[in-house]
Amino acid sequence: MKPVIAIVPESITLSHRWDGHGSFCGVSYSRAIELAGGVPMILPLTRDRALLRRCLANCGGLLLIGGGDVNPSRYGRRLSAAEKKTLWGVDDLRDEMEMLLCRAAAKRDLPTLGICRGIQVMNVAFGGTLFPHVTGHRHPKPDARVHRIEWTRQGLLRRVLRGVERVNTSHHQAVDRVAPGFQVTARAPDGVVEAMEKSDERFFCSVQFHPERLVSIAPQFLRLFEAFVRAARRS
Repeated sequence: MKPVIAIVPESITLSHRWDGHGSFCGVSYSRAIELAGGVPMILPLTRDRALLRRCLANCGGLLLIGGGDVNPSRYGRRLSAAEKKTLWGVDDLRDEMEMLLCRAAAKRDLPTLGICRGIQVMNVAFGGTLFPHVTGHRHPKPDARVHRIEWTRQGLLRRVLRGVERVNTSHHQAVDRVAPGFQVTARAPDGVVEAMEKSDERFFCSVQFHPERLVSIAPQFLRLFEAFVRAARRS
């Protein structure tokens, strides 16, 4: 039976609708899950903790996708005036949802994959911090593999993504102090964290780049989603 993968969505507002605030998930995420053999289920935006836990109980895995910035207050950072100008897309409801789901998934040993913002949420949820702004990591072409990654440690991600040496990049925040219990397994040449995983969980991994945008043009990136779905099938 195909495992259901819960996807925490972006928050979107459609100005032409009176009820236009709701969930959004780019098709590249759900398509990657489908190609890997899973069933994507986009979650509602809600603060109802009981509802979120019920959703999670009916799923085999959790996917944290890209989007706006994590509120700096969640990792105790006071931004300078210049840093405040770079801040965009903060949504406290989404932050609250993702922190809750991320911790609940770890408690259940539920397979979890974080992408872009997802690696940042995962880090903050367990006590890490972020750089509020880094330069040189937001390329205009979403599927261009424009910079190298350097694998720094053995681990699940390095095994799954064997042979991957170049990735795409579309972010301006990044992991700073790594949360306890996590291992950094890849970095960009300038030191920015590109991959990390929680070593005491069977699949609790995250990447700073966007593999979902590459699955149709570089099949090696599909292996990450296939490994994720396999882990979810066993949960």
